[in-house]
Amino acid sequence: MTDRSEDRPTFDSIAREGALVLGRYVVEAMLGYGAAGVVYQGRTQKTGALVAIKVQHAHNTVQRARFEREATLLRRINHPNVVGVVDYGVLGDGAAVVVMEFVDGVDAAEYARARGGWIPWRDAAQLSIALLDGLSAAHEAGVLHRDVKPDNVLIERGERLSVKLVDFGIARVADDQLSQITVAGQILGSLPYMAPEQIAGDPIDARADLYAAGTLLYELVTGKRPFAGAGMRMGMAKLASLGPTEMPAPEGAEPWPKAFEDFVLRMLRSNPDERPADAASAKHALERVLRDARDRG
Repeated sequence: MTDRSEDRPTFDSIAREGALVLGRYVVEAMLGYGAAGVVYQGRTQKTGALVAIKVQHAHNTVQRARFEREATLLRRINHPNVVGVVDYGVLGDGAAVVVMEFVDGVDAAEYARARGGWIPWRDAAQLSIALLDGLSAAHEAGVLHRDVKPDNVLIERGERLSVKLVDFGIARVADDQLSQITVAGQILGSLPYMAPEQIAGDPIDARADLYAAGTLLYELVTGKRPFAGAGMRMGMAKLASLGPTEMPAPEGAEPWPKAFEDFVLRMLRSNPDERPADAASAKHALERVLRDARDRG
């Protein structure tokens, strides 16, 4: 993976079908647009393999640093439940580009909406097991995601449920508390999924990612988030709470075992010491819940 700054296309010049990026990737269509940049569907010019091309808005040095960091951190991780980086480069106007494997699917929120706003607890548990497996690989590589949320969990199309964790743009090295690429006083993440210690600006570890994964699991099976409200009101509620104490099932849902509810609520404990110790142990605990449910018929 090299900085191909000799390629002269710019951010504006590639925003069209057929544009050539980094001298080897052909743009086909725009997939998404956000504050950080644009994601395109493309193909490698040589083999025709599909790729996702993430292009930073030009002239934003903070975002460029995050793009570079995302590419660097993802190179540490090689796991089927974490999106892989294919290439990295810089355009003529200084805009950074990360080329990733293409994921044919939808995000977790869209997946749930298409099924009435929530999904059966067994399916949600299977998705969460895959997500926790990907998080475990990231954590073992020394990388904290810090922004696990439905938008960043993609469900691939196919007969079997398959998960890809994406967007490590605000991730950081687990043992480097001071290397956060941010403005002083800024808290990075998505508030509904942020752990209380992350909201408070305290040091975080892998258990903050587990809290976010627990929030997502709660939302997938109930159709609701564990904390209502928005902005400061939600943040204060999280800081004041020990964690939710119940998980209301949506109308028509198959009843889930108490062990499953206990697992989800444990992931959402305010005190990180009361959550599972790491993603691997959380995954194994959830696998036991599913296995016991199958054994009981």
